[in-house]
Amino acid sequence: MLQSLREKTTGWIAAIVLGLLAIPFMFFGVNNYFSTPVETWVAKVGEGEVSTNDYRTRFEQYRQQIRQARGAAYDAREVETPETKRRVLDGMIDEELLRQASEKLGVVIGDAQLRDEILKMEVFQVDGKFSEQQFKLLLATQNMSPVGFQEEMRRDLQRRALAMAISQTTPVGAHAVDQFLRMRDETRDVKFFQVVQGEQEEIAEDDAVLQAYFSEHADRYVSEETVKLAYVELAAASIDVPEAADEALLKQRYDEQSNRFVEPEQRLASHILIRVAADAPAEAQQAAQAKAADLVAQARADGADFAALAREQSEDPGSKAAGGDLGWIEKGFTDPAFEEALFAMDVGTISEPVKSSDGWHVIQMRELRAGSVKPFEDVRGELESEYLATERDRRYNDMAGRLVDTVYRDPSSLDAAAAEIGVEVKRTEPFGRAGGLEALTRNPDVQKFAFSEAAIREQTVSDPIALEGDVTVAVQVAEHQPSRPYTFEEIRDQVVSDWRRDERASRAKAQAEGLLAELQSGKPIDELATANGAELKTFDGLGRSGFVVDPPLLQELFRMQPPAEGASTSAVLEPDAGRVVIAQLGAVHPGDPSKVDAAQREALTTQLSQAAGAAEAQAWVRSLRAGVDIRIAEDRM
Repeated sequence: MLQSLREKTTGWIAAIVLGLLAIPFMFFGVNNYFSTPVETWVAKVGEGEVSTNDYRTRFEQYRQQIRQARGAAYDAREVETPETKRRVLDGMIDEELLRQASEKLGVVIGDAQLRDEILKMEVFQVDGKFSEQQFKLLLATQNMSPVGFQEEMRRDLQRRALAMAISQTTPVGAHAVDQFLRMRDETRDVKFFQVVQGEQEEIAEDDAVLQAYFSEHADRYVSEETVKLAYVELAAASIDVPEAADEALLKQRYDEQSNRFVEPEQRLASHILIRVAADAPAEAQQAAQAKAADLVAQARADGADFAALAREQSEDPGSKAAGGDLGWIEKGFTDPAFEEALFAMDVGTISEPVKSSDGWHVIQMRELRAGSVKPFEDVRGELESEYLATERDRRYNDMAGRLVDTVYRDPSSLDAAAAEIGVEVKRTEPFGRAGGLEALTRNPDVQKFAFSEAAIREQTVSDPIALEGDVTVAVQVAEHQPSRPYTFEEIRDQVVSDWRRDERASRAKAQAEGLLAELQSGKPIDELATANGAELKTFDGLGRSGFVVDPPLLQELFRMQPPAEGASTSAVLEPDAGRVVIAQLGAVHPGDPSKVDAAQREALTTQLSQAAGAAEAQAWVRSLRAGVDIRIAEDRM
């Protein structure tokens, strides 16, 4: 975005900049300026790399997925974290490792496999069948051509092929399934109570103790560094544009873009495929061709049912069940040899055997849709909408260029920039390095600039920064409050609250250790609970999925060491901060695999095999990482 704005920079400042650039060119030559390569990768993976553009595109896709999933609960601060950015990058590094391994091992995705995968994708289906129109429409919305999508799909399948081969071929034996069922369906007899005496006890304050606590935990009591920004905002949505377009202008655009409105010729076809590898021996090729020729004769016979013949003889899994139906086809979507034969046929005819990379085809040409041109009246509304949107973009870019010019002329103030584009200088609320409540302050580029040395010490105006939704801002630090340690007097109430909380937890833990000692010496747990003023809870046959116990405590109860036969074990548990529990574990009852029927066992075996396969695939990717030099440019993330 910024580069496009700079390219539109006009005025006397641009002439000065160009003049200054000419001086070093005269002395050192152009080559010296272009000989230094500009690194454009965010990760170097052996001989390959993850480009900055690809990474930013992937991260933006991730951001949009989270936004859609969470709706109104979406918080950009949870996404814009170093951990999240690294997680996304690690996924792309793994993909690059898989791509390199696939190429090294000679993994190739053939046209037939690629076509089958695309035909199976539900997003391209209408009423359960692949729709070429839906295919083209969805790709157009993503600014992708069919050829570009197919190549990207081929690369993706190549990357995933080896990992899928590992994950789908990891066996799980009956013994492992039984072992899992014994653990999954295990139940435990438990008794427990939460220690409450430490919470009820009154804790007196002591200034000397509080001062010591404050000194010990001084790193907790530091103010957050904050800034308040002044900014000007240029939003495309706020720019006035004409409500209607001139008729002559629209007709001119129609004439200039006439190729867009041509409906290509389409042919409805079916086929029968006899598969044979391209590198198969001559005998196999001849046998497949002979079989296809025989099918041609059968298909051309009086009363022949091509669909029935395809269901019986075709070796194309994508169309066999549908009687060989391939739907409407236009040029550019099929194998060149297949396409050439199909588009030379008359309606209602059967082709001679046609050789493609998949094998030999027998083609039935069923119907023809002649190409046509949409009249101006049918596309006028589309042209007008595009023109108005383009006009908004043109005016937006023009104003953005003026904004850049003005900021470059005077980077010490936003007043001139605001006057140039006709907006007011606004101010944010103070915010820290994690951002604030306003969308502007959660933008990573704004945050990075706001806390930079140039912004804080020199009070310079930023380069224009692109926000979501065609919005450009220029910002300047209006106020800066550095981080500083609080004095004890400033933060005394918070210190008291923290000290009491920690003191209660410490006393409760000490009390719990004493209660545990009594329990282990033979005192009944119900007596200890009563003496402590706590409620004893007893569960016989508590399962791992029991909803009667909260998950953190349930997890701790199932981590306790099983006791010896006829005995019990006891422990102090801390399922979460501030809670201390005394627990006694009695009998442990393993699950019974014989109670699981054959259908459930089969489904579970599949799930365990997939999980084990996924773990092995991940381990294999980790081994690939260990053998490749990986460098990461943190500043480009």
